[in-house]
Amino acid sequence: MAKKDLKPYPALFPNPALLVSCGSLERPNIITIAWSSTACLDPPMLTIAVTPSRYSYNLIVESKDFVVNIAEAGDVDKVDLCGNISGSDRDKFAECGYTPEKSKKVSSPRIRECPINIECYLDRTVHLGTHDLFIGQIVNVAVDEGLMGKDMKPDIGRIDTLVYAMGGYFKLGESIGSYGFSLKKGADR
Repeated sequence: MAKKDLKPYPALFPNPALLVSCGSLERPNIITIAWSSTACLDPPMLTIAVTPSRYSYNLIVESKDFVVNIAEAGDVDKVDLCGNISGSDRDKFAECGYTPEKSKKVSSPRIRECPINIECYLDRTVHLGTHDLFIGQIVNVAVDEGLMGKDMKPDIGRIDTLVYAMGGYFKLGESIGSYGFSLKKGADR
């Protein structure tokens, strides 16, 4: 099949649709982030891309930490709302019915209603252009006990995962393989 060359754009998709909480318990805020990635295994790190004009940007820079909260697909309206209104003049926690809860290791609150909370210290900021990349060192991961599998890891099949792609929100589908399965499959040949 022939291919069409397009003007360069961020064509990598899907991306997780995440709620990043920042600020303090007294004045918490939430920003929706779709541009994020795992960055390093040891030490464990992840990245989020934030526009400097966003209210949350300075909250993260000042506190030097943030929490990545994994919301479920049933909260897509809340995830979308948090990405389209400013916390400078609106209380996103109150509007969405979310509860800010004290984190274990960082000053930014986590979102109680999200099944997974990833607490991060801001390791460094990389200035890119329209967005800056915040590299966060993961210092604590909190997971709802009901989502834990027998291997003491989150059971992805129990999480109604929400992703963002090409301007829309989607739910992830079924598992079709696991890391290294092709090697095991090849051993049977």
